[in-house]
Amino acid sequence: MTPRSAVAPTAEDPAAAHAEAQRRRILDAAQKCFITRGFHAGSIGDIAAEAEISQGLMYRYFANKRALILALIERQLRHDQASISEMPAASDLVDGLLACYQQWARGEVLPIHGNAIASVALYAEINAEAHRDPELAGVLRTHDKQTSAAIHAWLRQRDASLGRVLDEEQIAGRTLLLRLLVEGLAMRAVRDPDLPPERVRALLADAIGRVMAD
Repeated sequence: MTPRSAVAPTAEDPAAAHAEAQRRRILDAAQKCFITRGFHAGSIGDIAAEAEISQGLMYRYFANKRALILALIERQLRHDQASISEMPAASDLVDGLLACYQQWARGEVLPIHGNAIASVALYAEINAEAHRDPELAGVLRTHDKQTSAAIHAWLRQRDASLGRVLDEEQIAGRTLLLRLLVEGLAMRAVRDPDLPPERVRALLADAIGRVMAD
C-alpha cells in the first residue's frame, strides 16, 4: 500500500500543516532508524520511539514499513528534481562533490535537499531491498528515469544557452556519466575513504568537464 500523496498545506489549513509536519517527523525518524539499524532490523516500534509518537498514531500516516520506504524514495525524488534546477557552475560542482566524498567517507548524513545520496548506508539498503521487492524496484527505476530526464533537460538547456549544436545522444551520454560519477563516488567513499583530496578533486574536475562539455 502506498502512502497518501502529500498536499502542500496553506496558511488557512492548520490541520493539513500539522499532518504534513507529522509526516516529515516520521520520515526523518524512519530514515535515521534505517541508516543505523537497516530496513529489517529497524522496527515500527523503533521508528515511533525515534519520532516520539505512539505506534497507533504512526499508522494513521503510513500503513506499514514498506509504505515508509516508498515515501522516503518519493521524498528524495522531489528534492532531486528541485536541486537539479539549481545545479551550480562546474567549479562549484567539483567542490561540492569533493565535500560529499569527504562526508560520505566519514559516515555522515548529508542534507536531503541538494544531495541525491544523502546517506550511503541508506542508498545501499534501498538498492539491496529492491532486489527482493519488485514493486520497490519499479519505483526506483521510475525515480531513476525521472532524475535522468531532469539532468538531460538541464544539460540541454545549458548547451542551448551557450549556442551549442544540440546533440541528444551526446547529452544522454553526459547525463549517464554524471549519474555514474556520483553513485561511484559514494561507493568509493566507503571502500576507499582516505583518498588524497587533491587527487579526488583533479579526477572530478576532469570528469565534470566532460559532463559539461567545457
